[in-house]
Amino acid sequence: MTRVALLAHGDGAPLADELARALRAAGHDAALVRVRALPEAPLRLRGFTGPLTHLPFALLALRRGGYDVAHAFSAPDAAAALAWRRLGGGAVVFTCAEELRRERLSDARLRLALLQAALEDSDALAVATEAGRAALRRWMALDAPVLEPRDAAGHEALYAAALTRARAAARGRPGATAPAPRAATRPAAPPTRRA
Repeated sequence: MTRVALLAHGDGAPLADELARALRAAGHDAALVRVRALPEAPLRLRGFTGPLTHLPFALLALRRGGYDVAHAFSAPDAAAALAWRRLGGGAVVFTCAEELRRERLSDARLRLALLQAALEDSDALAVATEAGRAALRRWMALDAPVLEPRDAAGHEALYAAALTRARAAARGRPGATAPAPRAATRPAAPPTRRA
């Protein structure tokens, strides 16, 4: 049985709720990790993306939880999960719950950096909708599988692959919990013609 922490802060909370029900019905130990947050207003006034103030509390909850997998549904939550992995945690899965738009990719401080880290450093990647998949392909040049929250079997396979990659990466380098190749792939580049 896989112990899964579903980081349910922000826009991805409804997806995490539905996935938790599906995973529990399939016999997994799925915990919704909801933590308190400090006021975001001082960061918003300085132009930072958000929410961010819950991240230390999310990291603490992950460290105390004994989870095998941390599944994040937002880039800030993925930052907490990636920090947990660096401190000896398990695999990190990121579901891009939002449909990426050009005008929002870098409209606030740290937004693009957090998104890039979530996409590049997670052990496995998925999207919630076909529209999200198309946007991810268009704006970030990544292709990821579409997994609906009620698809427990699809998530089980994603978690198994992520755990295998994370464990292999840790065995390959002493003390490492660095990222491994994930389920998403970059689309093939069109051939170029030389003049």
